[in-house]
Amino acid sequence: MTSPFSRNTRRTLWQLLAALLGLTTVVLAASVSVMAGTSRTAETVRTRSAPSILALAAVRTSMIRADAAAIDSFRTGRARLAGPGDDYQRYIAAATQGLAQAAGDIVTGEKSSLRIQLVEGLIVTYTGLVGQAHAHYLQNSDDSLATVYLWYASLLVHDGGGILDQLDGLTGDESSALAGRLSSGWLSPAATLLWVVPMIALLGVLVFAQLFLRERFRRRLNAWLLLGMVLLVTLAAGTSLALVSKSRLAQTRSALTGAEQLAQRQAADTDAQGQRYLAQMLRTLCPHQGQEEQCGWTVKEFLSAHPAPTASTTPSADPSAAVRAQAEDNQVAEGGREVNRDAEAASGAASYALVGLAVAVLLGTTVWLALRPRIEEYRYRPR
Repeated sequence: MTSPFSRNTRRTLWQLLAALLGLTTVVLAASVSVMAGTSRTAETVRTRSAPSILALAAVRTSMIRADAAAIDSFRTGRARLAGPGDDYQRYIAAATQGLAQAAGDIVTGEKSSLRIQLVEGLIVTYTGLVGQAHAHYLQNSDDSLATVYLWYASLLVHDGGGILDQLDGLTGDESSALAGRLSSGWLSPAATLLWVVPMIALLGVLVFAQLFLRERFRRRLNAWLLLGMVLLVTLAAGTSLALVSKSRLAQTRSALTGAEQLAQRQAADTDAQGQRYLAQMLRTLCPHQGQEEQCGWTVKEFLSAHPAPTASTTPSADPSAAVRAQAEDNQVAEGGREVNRDAEAASGAASYALVGLAVAVLLGTTVWLALRPRIEEYRYRPR
């Protein structure tokens, strides 16, 4: 007849086995889910969010430069020979290409897609107005109409609801979506607890099982349980790479913000100078100080906000301007490369879901090998 002690021991062993295998399953599901989910988030940031924000920043810079180049071409008279100029054409092409790239990468849904289509339409309208300015500039000795069309074109870039405003709105939406993605889902604090708590519980049960076997079977250490603890620590270390990925993604966001701000600073001087030269051209249509309202209150406000330039040197004639622009472009490009490096590191740090799966399966196997022989001993004990 089986003693009560024997029955209690066998029942406790079965309970330990069930608890260990159940917790191992929970740990497996939590670890693999966290690692795979974090990896997917990091990959989305690397392949879509970051490229779309960088592309939108590049489109913004290109449109500012295109507008400034067109203004400078008309102001200096080069438009009679070359129209708005090769620089203008190159910047418009870059803006169109960048907008197409952003359209493919953007993650904020239909609203942003419609907004991109709006910007595309505004760019088409803008180039049409510049083309009208060039046509009037060639046909008439009086270039007043050319200046008016150029003014309307520049308004389309700078005015509320215009191209720059729409691009800033798109960038803001993408940045907000990125911030939300990095603070929710598998990157939230709750997701960390999802795998930390089961691992602590499993470690506690493994320690209890080790102590229980030593007490009942007079063996100092169970090698299989000890190996299970090692595997659990290994799995915890691998899963904690999700935290490394989270940190890397935070660095990606910081680098992305820095690159975006650098691009805005880069274009600010060009934009300000172009707008001052446009104001100088408009003053030829409204020459009498204090009577600018004859050209409309919008023009008057614009002229008040943009005093005439004090230097006669144009951006294209300044030999150091091209050097400065190239240096600024190099800085922005380096900022983009830093974003890519951080995003790739984040994606790589969280791509160990299959390794975690293998480790968890081995952990479950060691638990079975540790307790099954003891259970079998009590099954065949003499009655």
